[in-house]
Amino acid sequence: MNENTTESTAVAKPRSARRWILGAVLLAAVAATGVAGANGFGMHGHGRGHHGPVDPATAAKHIDKMVERILPDGTAQQKARLAEIAKAAFADLYPAKAQFKAAHERVHALLMAPAIDRVALEQLRAEQIVRMDAMSKRLLAAVADAAEVLTPEQRVRFAEHMKKRMH
Repeated sequence: MNENTTESTAVAKPRSARRWILGAVLLAAVAATGVAGANGFGMHGHGRGHHGPVDPATAAKHIDKMVERILPDGTAQQKARLAEIAKAAFADLYPAKAQFKAAHERVHALLMAPAIDRVALEQLRAEQIVRMDAMSKRLLAAVADAAEVLTPEQRVRFAEHMKKRMH
């Protein structure tokens, strides 16, 4: 494996993972949260021209459209429940956008200081790990809740759809 292959794989893997999680939340939980703490919960990478952060009102509209697109054969109750799950997850996770931005700015300030404060850097890193763990748990709960709303056949179709989108 040459250096370029390793580098492109290293770049593609996080993007693929981010898309899968965003897809899982948008499509299974139908939420616009993404794992994009590092990119401000933007809805990047869809291939539909969406760029920049997503505000709650825009996310709610997007969630409703995604529910219709992902679950055209779903009952009104399924669609309503999926939208509810996704919007709740988005509402819970959206505030992390500002927290990640502040942490990014803090890392930058720490690294640009005349003396490197390794203790402060480690503390910030540990705080971010705790924050990401909480986000991961919330995302997983939303995806599991959404999966329970879908029939086994709908889950199989969704999994096939996600597999096509991620490759």
